[in-house]
Amino acid sequence: MSALLVVVMASPLLAGDRVGRQNQPDQQHRVVMHLNSGDEKVQRGVLNNIRHLYQAVGRERLELELVVHGAGLGLLTKKTTTFGAELAQLKTEYGVQYTACSNTMKAMQVSREDLLDEVGDTVPAMVRLMERQEQGWAYIKP
Repeated sequence: MSALLVVVMASPLLAGDRVGRQNQPDQQHRVVMHLNSGDEKVQRGVLNNIRHLYQAVGRERLELELVVHGAGLGLLTKKTTTFGAELAQLKTEYGVQYTACSNTMKAMQVSREDLLDEVGDTVPAMVRLMERQEQGWAYIKP
């Protein structure tokens, strides 16, 4: 009974120690963000979150990919985005990767040429999100 008490009482301390070790200065982070909203306020929030993550963690310690599908695809299209300059700046300054959903593109009749030059891959969004999580990337849906 006393051994069980020691384990139960030590568990929070061990968990806290693990959390503390995860934030070491040399730890690498990989984040996949998911956007499917056409709301400009939501899109603004996503871009702010990306910038704040890089400012907090540093470019050298963070790799981030923004996967966009559904109504969010407008963020990455030349004719509809209001954030083109900021997306280009985030790519240049931090190396942010942008992925557009090929299924959404097909459904909305959007071609590769309709997308901003900063967009990298065009693959099914759900597949990319699944793959990144299986590879150990942290998933964030602002």
